[in-house]
Amino acid sequence: MVRAIFIGVCVSVTLGLLAATPGQASLYQPDDPMVVPVRPDGVGEPFPFGEFRRRLVQLANSGNPTLKNADGSPTDRDRLLTRVKALQQTRDLSVDDTAALAADMLRLGDTDARFFVNDALNLLTPRTRDRSPNYFVHTTLAEVRAARGEWADALRYHEAALLDCEMPAKVKGWTDAQRNWVAKLDSSYVPHYLRLRKAEADARPRPAHDTEEPTPLFPLPDGKTPVDPVRFVNDAGTYQPGVLAAAERAKLPPDAVAITQQLLLWFPSDTRLYWLLAELYAADDNLAVAQQIMDECAWSKQYGNRKILMDHREAVTAVEDARRRTAQESAEKAVPISMRTIGIYFAVVVAFGVIAIARAFTRRGRKAGGSSR
Repeated sequence: MVRAIFIGVCVSVTLGLLAATPGQASLYQPDDPMVVPVRPDGVGEPFPFGEFRRRLVQLANSGNPTLKNADGSPTDRDRLLTRVKALQQTRDLSVDDTAALAADMLRLGDTDARFFVNDALNLLTPRTRDRSPNYFVHTTLAEVRAARGEWADALRYHEAALLDCEMPAKVKGWTDAQRNWVAKLDSSYVPHYLRLRKAEADARPRPAHDTEEPTPLFPLPDGKTPVDPVRFVNDAGTYQPGVLAAAERAKLPPDAVAITQQLLLWFPSDTRLYWLLAELYAADDNLAVAQQIMDECAWSKQYGNRKILMDHREAVTAVEDARRRTAQESAEKAVPISMRTIGIYFAVVVAFGVIAIARAFTRRGRKAGGSSR
């Protein structure tokens, strides 16, 4: 219980504001690209979890107007505001720079002081009437609509980007492999995700918390053929941390973790997407990371009333804690030290000490005898 409270306090400081961070898919911002590494063969590679979490925290800090550094140094939000002001003062802003400015405004979010998401909407909307439509104007506008909870409009603008525009062959800030990988996500997982969110928003009544599961991102729909979302179970159909049935694993692409990380960098407020990332780590037997994410979902992101999440968290915690105890016991057995061994050690030390003292007295006595003659 103490551990859970401690984790809740710690992660809430840095991640608690993610719920207020707007969606940011396919955003063009060459000065601060948020794209995972991609191999030359086109397979996305996930960030190490520490680096990924640092980037999530950076997004949260950018949307937090109350955060101040104790030493008075600029915060992530301060640096972002400086960049926004510089772009706003630029004359004849290019279309790409307009999209980059809107992306920064989206990261700043809406606060009591200023509604940057609305500013981004007003900035981008006139550019949709340009004779040559711009890809990033449309994808960024889609994410502005998503940030406002307008999922139908978000899907409409994103599909317009795919149908009426074309991503530039070269994108500043991205490698060619990253550019191609993002284009693939834009044409597949992003519209799939937007349709899922739209369907969930339209559903009446809303699903009960007891039945809520991670975002069903995998596998992609196969045309008009219905597909069953991946279930994180073993061959017997039960949840087992570190084990995933072969039939279920076949539903996952090889870069499932990288895809989920990328969507979280674009939609950081989706707790169920973060939970999905935890399940993917657990399926790959990375239980330490899975446990950390599930703890954050339960406490700082206030998902402790989701029964399935809490059941899975309990199972992951039990296995991971058992592994830690086993590792600790193995380390202790590697250097066995008994009370008998300790007694022998001190006996030897004392014996050597007595011998040394005796020899010292003997030498002193000989010197004294020689001087008397």
